[in-house]
Amino acid sequence: MTLTELRSQQKRRRLPIIEVFSGILLIIAAITFGTNLVSYSDSSNDLGTDVTIGGVQVGGLDAGTRLARLEAVYIDQPIVMRYEGSPILLNPSEVGFQLDTEAMQAAAERQSGTDDDFWTGFWNYLWNRPQPAIDVPLIANLSEVELSQYIQDLSNRYDRDAATASYDLTTGTFQNSSSYTRLDQQQTATLIRSALYESDPAKRVIELPITTTPGQAATMDTLRQAIIEYIETSRGMFYNGQNTVVSMYVMNLNTGEEMGILPNAHVLASSTIKIGTLINFFRYQITSPTDDLKFLLAAAVICSDNGAANTLTIYTGEQAIVPGLQKLNDTFCKAGAVNTNLLSMIDIGPQETLPIPNYYTAVYPTPCPGASVASAQLDTSVNTNPGTQNLTTAADMGTMLMMIYDCAYNGSGLLSVFPDEITQTECRQIIEILKGTHFRRLLELGVPEGVTIAHKVGYVPEAGVVGDVGIVFSEGAPYIFVMYVWDGVNITNSLQQVLQDWTLIEDVSRLVYNYFNPNEPMLQTRQPDISDRGAACVMPYSGAEINLDDINQNRFDEDGNPLPSACYFWPSCIPFDNWGRDAQ
Repeated sequence: MTLTELRSQQKRRRLPIIEVFSGILLIIAAITFGTNLVSYSDSSNDLGTDVTIGGVQVGGLDAGTRLARLEAVYIDQPIVMRYEGSPILLNPSEVGFQLDTEAMQAAAERQSGTDDDFWTGFWNYLWNRPQPAIDVPLIANLSEVELSQYIQDLSNRYDRDAATASYDLTTGTFQNSSSYTRLDQQQTATLIRSALYESDPAKRVIELPITTTPGQAATMDTLRQAIIEYIETSRGMFYNGQNTVVSMYVMNLNTGEEMGILPNAHVLASSTIKIGTLINFFRYQITSPTDDLKFLLAAAVICSDNGAANTLTIYTGEQAIVPGLQKLNDTFCKAGAVNTNLLSMIDIGPQETLPIPNYYTAVYPTPCPGASVASAQLDTSVNTNPGTQNLTTAADMGTMLMMIYDCAYNGSGLLSVFPDEITQTECRQIIEILKGTHFRRLLELGVPEGVTIAHKVGYVPEAGVVGDVGIVFSEGAPYIFVMYVWDGVNITNSLQQVLQDWTLIEDVSRLVYNYFNPNEPMLQTRQPDISDRGAACVMPYSGAEINLDDINQNRFDEDGNPLPSACYFWPSCIPFDNWGRDAQ
């Protein structure tokens, strides 16, 4: 074999190294490309390591784990609400709160660029280009219907309704109603919506907006209920019965609020009619009263002397009986006592023993126009057998007292009705005279010692009637108290009837006082000096000693006992016997 042939054969047997190497590179490149392509395809849903959704860091997590973490924060973590400090847990699902994972995923992909062209994304992946930080706000859905219903249920469960004011007849006291609360539902909905979108537990705590209204004080209706219940349960009598009737009127002189129990029932006025006598006298008295007139004024009210009251009425008629009665009844009508009348002189004994002929001549005044007003129409549901001669109603007496008070302290009342006939000073003197009543029973025992009272007592045992009419100047409020009791059952035992009805008025007086002074109530009615009568009347010896601006002057010392220079048990003027206690 020639050398040339040998070389040619060796050449034919050499390996194609370049071609093989190139092929290997191509295979490696293909494998690498495929591996990266598979890897990119597997990681195409990854958003990177710096991903925040709804304030929660979820970088490097797959979609399922991201959702679990978001639900742990926003769905599983309750909203803590506090109702007046009491915690209430709200599970977000209770109000239909749901995460919109699809919307948040799409938003994240838009920020990451994974929603771009596949090959563009693959190219960025091959070149290991960094992914941007992703921050997606929470996207969720809330059922407004379920939220509204939840808040309504919350309000129904936790709101506290106001209780009514109450009273305790055992102690004779009144209690305010408890305070009540109301959930502000609109503001609560706003707070819940905001908290549901918070990831920080501290910001998922809500102090629920509550409106608290203080408890309400007892009302005049509460007082009325308490009095009626006391009369019927504690005293075992009917306020509107066939044989027993209680007629009342109460007014808060600060506010004008009033309360009545059969206030328009006709009753025998007895000596309480003398309040009208005072008004009528000052209406027609032009100058300051003489000493004799002052003595008559004091005797008529303080000692309830019927003769003195009649003399004052006759005096206004220019010493004539009929004109005096006509003027008195006109005064009643114009002063608002539209159902009140006195047809003849108040009884002072048999006609044949009196020095004045026809002393009991009757007059029949024209009916007062105000009596036709609906609110003043007589209540005929009860009958107290009052007769026809000396009549009034609790409402009429309350009206006259109000007119006197408003004239004395507000420049209105009687001053408006009789602008040229009565003065504010005279109205204050009327009240001062009424303050002179120291009967030490009835209205007086239902208020603490030292509380000023201006009142007039009247009772006729033979007719079964007891009444007390006055103004109480209490710390809580000045108020009018008018109460008449007709007890037809015990007329045959007049002393027993009087004492029972006196104590009834005393106890009811305490109820009314406690209503106006709930913070300092009287827990017991004061006891009388002696059980079977009121205090003896105390008068100065002459009209010159009577001060209409200080009616107790020359009558009592600082302890409320009669002065040695005063007449105790007028007109007998006996030594002071410690209000009758020494004689027992």
